[in-house]
Amino acid sequence: MNKLKEIKRLRELAEKYGLEDREILSKHPMNRLAQIYNGIGPDAFPEWLRGFVTALHPSLAAVAFIHDVEWFESDGTDETFKATNDRFKRNGYKVAEAEYGWWNPRRYAVMNQARRFGNYCQVFGKSGWLKCHEENAKAGPAEAALDGGVE
Repeated sequence: MNKLKEIKRLRELAEKYGLEDREILSKHPMNRLAQIYNGIGPDAFPEWLRGFVTALHPSLAAVAFIHDVEWFESDGTDETFKATNDRFKRNGYKVAEAEYGWWNPRRYAVMNQARRFGNYCQVFGKSGWLKCHEENAKAGPAEAALDGGVE
């Protein structure tokens, strides 16, 4: 699927599910969001592996999209780091509850994966969070001007 079409679809899903912090997506133009979103998994993973993990967990793609943008805007603090990872879990639960009835085992599988991914980010992701913050500090206001406004 074309990357911009995928971004549009993920934005629509974030709205449909009423995911927390979905407003962050409107702060960036579509082309910037396409650069930011990398699927499920850290930047250290090769692209094919992130694509594979995302394909295995399509219900969590919109959740990961918001999470990626939050990390892109990293402020480097422990409080915000924890908040983004906790929000990943809550948003994953929202998607699972919206997509699958209480009787469907997939609901609990998605919830479990959201919990796991949020916990993995919390335990192993601090260096990535700080790296995003450092890149933002280096880029400064000049980088924001490249966005050309919000679409």
